[in-house]
This record gives sequence, structure tokens and C-alpha cells, in this order.
Amino acid sequence: MISTPVYADNVDLGLETFHQTCLAHGPDFERTAAVAKARGWTPLSGDAALAPVDDEDAFQGWAVTGNDLPAGTIIAVTKGTLNGKAVQTCSIRLFDVDRAIFEQRFFARTDAEKIGEDRAGTHLSKLYILIAGNRKQLVHLTSPVGTERANSIIASSIADD
Repeated sequence: MISTPVYADNVDLGLETFHQTCLAHGPDFERTAAVAKARGWTPLSGDAALAPVDDEDAFQGWAVTGNDLPAGTIIAVTKGTLNGKAVQTCSIRLFDVDRAIFEQRFFARTDAEKIGEDRAGTHLSKLYILIAGNRKQLVHLTSPVGTERANSIIASSIADD
């Protein structure tokens, strides 16, 4: 009997967390910070390279724990600028998650339209556009390829502030 790796089981947990935290209402710095405080998430001391923005004006991030989340989950929100526009972002970093399955299920769950793809060194980035939470959002999925962390992904929602 062939067993399914743990990371395949984490896909639905991670996707649901990304949807509920970042997509359903769009990125919201204050709302996410309030949820983090209420749930007792552990604050991060740095930006953890999660924000897909040119310049950060504000950052808050947390190591998140709970039975409903994959181990090592990190969630972060920022206010900043992207291409000269004020934006808010909400990002989730998941470990032990099959990137290809996450992308498949993300695409099946949303009406996202792929608008770009880039491979820079050891990272693959894909950019989507969608309407969620009555807001136009960009979704940036990035993950390492060909490294020991190949089964991790950063999913970010980006919307005008």
C-alpha cells in the first residue's frame, strides 16, 4: 500500500485558511491583526519575506498554530505600495504542502484568471486576478522549485487600499 505524503493532506487546510483569512473579505490589515490577537497567534519579529510589495509602510506577521492549520503556518499582512499604488496584502506561508495540488484546487475553487508566470532562480511565481469579497484582487503564488523547501508555498492576496 502506498501512503499519501502529509503535505497532500495539508492542501485543503491551507487553502481554506488562505480563503478565510485573505480572500473572502480581501486583505484587511486591522481585521487580521484583531483576529491574530484574539486567537493568540505568536507575533513575528521581521517581515519573513512574505509581502509582495515594492515598499512596506506597515507589517504584522504571526506564527499560527491550531489543529485546523498545517504545522509551521505563517500569516502576515502589510500596507504598502505596488507599482505606485497604495495596497494592502495578506499572505500565508505553508510548509509541507504540494504546490501543484494547491494551485489546482485554488484555481478550481475560484474564478481566478492567470495573468502571469515567472521563474527567477529557484522560485516559481504565478499571478492571478479575481473578484472575491466584492473586491478585485491579485493573487500571487510563489514557491521554491528544486530545493529542500520545494513543498512550500506563499499565497498572497493584494488589493487597493
